[in-house]
Amino acid sequence: MDHEDIGHSILIATWTLVGLSGLFLAVRLICKLRTKRHLWWDDHVLTISWLMLLTSIVLVTISITKGLGKHAYDVPPQNFPFLGLIGNFTGTFSILAATWSKTAFAITLLRLMPGRTRFLLWFIIATVNISMGLNAVFMWTRCSPVSKTWNPYAPGTCWEPHVYPTYGMFAAGYSAAMDFVLALLPWKVIWKLQMRRKEKIGVALAMSMGIFAGGTAIVKTLEIPVLASEDFTFVAAGLINWGAAESAVTIIAASIPVLRTLFMDFRSLSKRYYLPESNNQTQISRVATTTRRTIRNNTVVISGGPLTSHLTQTITNSSDEMPLKDPAGQILQRTEVTVAVELRDKEGGRDVSSASSIIGGGRPDKL
Repeated sequence: MDHEDIGHSILIATWTLVGLSGLFLAVRLICKLRTKRHLWWDDHVLTISWLMLLTSIVLVTISITKGLGKHAYDVPPQNFPFLGLIGNFTGTFSILAATWSKTAFAITLLRLMPGRTRFLLWFIIATVNISMGLNAVFMWTRCSPVSKTWNPYAPGTCWEPHVYPTYGMFAAGYSAAMDFVLALLPWKVIWKLQMRRKEKIGVALAMSMGIFAGGTAIVKTLEIPVLASEDFTFVAAGLINWGAAESAVTIIAASIPVLRTLFMDFRSLSKRYYLPESNNQTQISRVATTTRRTIRNNTVVISGGPLTSHLTQTITNSSDEMPLKDPAGQILQRTEVTVAVELRDKEGGRDVSSASSIIGGGRPDKL
């Protein structure tokens, strides 16, 4: 007989995923707070999903001490009821982590998508939560009495062994399909923004990392039939690892757009202080000569295409600065210009700034 024990490999894989996703989530939240942006519903839901992932892996760690990762014939029979009960809780928290991480990204998209697309997003949120929620409920109700779902020695009856895994594959497969839909939806709006093509592609790719989450969800779906295996304590390793990967990758994918915003802000800050003034003046001049301008009370309104930009210019001259220029023409004073950009869709009046600014922006009034 083979007495292989893969418990340690499960621990390495799952805790690595928890750590990486937690790091990306922490950077996302710190990024928003340090830039004085409010946390919104998507941030809170994503944080809760990570806590669900963490809880599930803590339970996996406990299960490994009782025999998870070993073949069933190497596990003491008295441990099976405990492993079954902890397994039910682990599966429930894992399902919630996957469901709510996708929900968080869909909520993020609600801030970006105009018109009827928002109804599609609400449909995705509702159906994914219902289908995956039923998956968690069936885990506890597939046997009568309920205690038989975790105690194989208890008297009672259960569904046919293939029924629950079949529904689990349906729910997980539907969830995976919605990952791809959510990953592709931002392209519709981003491509209509008045941005350089390179910037459009960068923002769209940053918001489409959910494709990788969909890939992991598909692999996890293919692992679900092991739920009916008599050697579940050993063959469940793949399902546990890919289940954790689905949630972790979704959390990372939802955080990447905010990290891109941080990178763009840092690059913009570097240009502000280190680019020659002549280059800046040239760029400003180009904008002024290719757009129609209206100046009202220190507000410059620049119009063009289907979107309208409102640029509010605030110029501050500190008393501590030196005079503007000396007779030789050398620059002795730095003038700081703060520009706030707000893009509005004329069709619905909805804020559709660049995707990166929406992801990293403040709290909107409503969904």
